[in-house]
Amino acid sequence: MFLAFKELKKNKSKFSLILIILILIIFLVLFLAGLTKGLAAATGATLENSEANYYILDESSDKLITRSNISKEDFEIISDFIKDSTIVNLQMSNVTKEGEDKKINLTYYAIDPNNFLMPEVIEGSNELHNNEIILNSSLTEEGFKLGDILIDAATDLEFTIVGFTENQMYGHTSIGIINLDTYENLLKTATGRDEVNFQSIALKVNENDVSTLEKFVHENLDGKALYSSSDIIKNIPGRMAEQSTLIMMLAFLFVISAMILAVFFYVTTMQKIPQFGVLKALGAKMSTLSKSLIYQVAILSLIGIFIGNILTFGSASLLPASMPFVLSFKDAFMVSLLFLIISILSSLFSIKKVSKVDAVSAIGGNY
Repeated sequence: MFLAFKELKKNKSKFSLILIILILIIFLVLFLAGLTKGLAAATGATLENSEANYYILDESSDKLITRSNISKEDFEIISDFIKDSTIVNLQMSNVTKEGEDKKINLTYYAIDPNNFLMPEVIEGSNELHNNEIILNSSLTEEGFKLGDILIDAATDLEFTIVGFTENQMYGHTSIGIINLDTYENLLKTATGRDEVNFQSIALKVNENDVSTLEKFVHENLDGKALYSSSDIIKNIPGRMAEQSTLIMMLAFLFVISAMILAVFFYVTTMQKIPQFGVLKALGAKMSTLSKSLIYQVAILSLIGIFIGNILTFGSASLLPASMPFVLSFKDAFMVSLLFLIISILSSLFSIKKVSKVDAVSAIGGNY
């Protein structure tokens, strides 16, 4: 450790360059990790943050709530069997602010506001009456505020904004929470029908009771099936393709980072071969030299990780709410730990080179 610190202190300019590279790489890795998590949240945060762990949908719905159809009679059968059950509907639409022409993409989240699906309201009222709506907080950047009137583009129905919630997204659009009566009125106006059905039933189920519930659904609801929330989330259109691409990019970035770091550490090691030769001639053990190299890499990596994390979270605080960026301290820690391990492993090539150094040849410059 002493040898590592002494060399870092003596060759500040050389190691500063490596440190800058480390900071930039960890910043890029963390930022991409945050975007990956953020885009995942943008496609299904509403379902991910919900207390519901199972849903009942049409068997022919491809596990998509928006394609499902559930009658009121179906819901009554289920609600009599399990207490923690409630209707959930997702309807994508366009809205405008009263007095403006700009259209905003919005997904109506039609639920019973007195049930377990209701998210926490961070501003305004959590009471939701007819023709009232609670919006995701990201829409405040579009100029929406409490008391504003939203106009549905398809039906011209008006909704008053009574509150704001956060982290509520579906299909890359912000959520607008409305009650079931408002949803029925919206559908009747849009379709011209006197009677409309709901889309799905959300359930909060003990895992031990799932098989019993699955059997009950099969025997009592024609053409319906029970799906886990993870299955529903995975089948949101575009989610898997998007996440697979980003995760692959992140994996390649780790591989590229390892290669870059290995080259940098190898080059700096080659420049120090004569010094290693002298140390070996003086009787220094290979284990001592190896530890010195590993300590140097670990110290540089830890400093780079620390500064990289500060830069990442600092940049994240400046991003607009509409930017899909989500990075928890836990995720940042896991990415940082993996980066530290990769950095140390990348130094093994340098250690292998040092182990082959012949003291006499190295001192003479023949290496």
